[in-house]
Amino acid sequence: MKLGVVVLNWNGIEVTPRCLDSVLRSACPPDLIVLVDNASTDGSADLVRNRFPQVVLIENETNLGFAEGNNVGIRYLLERGFDLVLLLNNDTVLDAQALCELRRAANAQPAAAYGATIHELAAPGRVWFAGGSLSRLTLEAKHAARLAADRGAPQPTDFITGCCLMFHSRALRSIGLLDEAFFAYYEDVDWCLRAAAAGARLLYVPAAVVHHEVSHSFRKGDGGGAAAARYPWAQSSPLTLYLAYRNRLLLARKHARGRLHFVFLVTRRLLKGALHAVLLGLAGRARQAAAVIDGTMAGLRRRVPPVNVARYTHAIASRNAAVSRN
Repeated sequence: MKLGVVVLNWNGIEVTPRCLDSVLRSACPPDLIVLVDNASTDGSADLVRNRFPQVVLIENETNLGFAEGNNVGIRYLLERGFDLVLLLNNDTVLDAQALCELRRAANAQPAAAYGATIHELAAPGRVWFAGGSLSRLTLEAKHAARLAADRGAPQPTDFITGCCLMFHSRALRSIGLLDEAFFAYYEDVDWCLRAAAAGARLLYVPAAVVHHEVSHSFRKGDGGGAAAARYPWAQSSPLTLYLAYRNRLLLARKHARGRLHFVFLVTRRLLKGALHAVLLGLAGRARQAAAVIDGTMAGLRRRVPPVNVARYTHAIASRNAAVSRN
């Protein structure tokens, strides 16, 4: 089966070359690598063009977000008859055998999608993802952080993170692509919920190993200082918090099983948002607190306004550009 890899880049000059190198050094290299650039301003697209001529480079005119940015690459591969489409974060590094194991699983056990074991790059041996569960009550996904006793055979899973997510083309055509309305975060949860509703099978492949520098794009340049040391959750950037609270409410709108379930999901999110905003304010993180409130209000609207996403994206890009000049 033909395998294509989609790597999405947004100002990833520090990490994207490392990711592409690991894919190219794979013991079972893919048939094609597609790098989709989301209107980067750090020269990373030019670097890929000059250093990796074997990689197909698609340059978006604007930042389309994680979901639609990846969809651009997915469509490119589907139009060319690829059987397997692997989404791979640009802040990951593949083990040499990772693609071999994913391909072996796809050939041996048909499924809609496949996931890998993911370790934290900064903490070798620490597991970030080893399959996952999805609560139908809260619509929240949970990563398994321990390796299973049987690390050889692929195992059923409810959830696969978009960090390393290999689709079968048949599933993409029947279930659909990522929902662009999410922009970034929870689009993988949404897709897995849609797959479950369609009766599709998801498999976790323990022997496929990937290393991940967690949330490089959205946490870059926003370390948090003393407040982050006291409150680890305060390290999240305003954009991350905005999207997280906005998109959890989008999930509720799409996947609630009836009115009572929807009311439960919204009430739960409003209470959590209020508490989180207060704690962030007490930690001296006013911009993050405002982002929680802004994201919650955006998620409650029937038509989600894109202006807030664009504003937070511009703020982070401007801050990173200022840092790089200094």
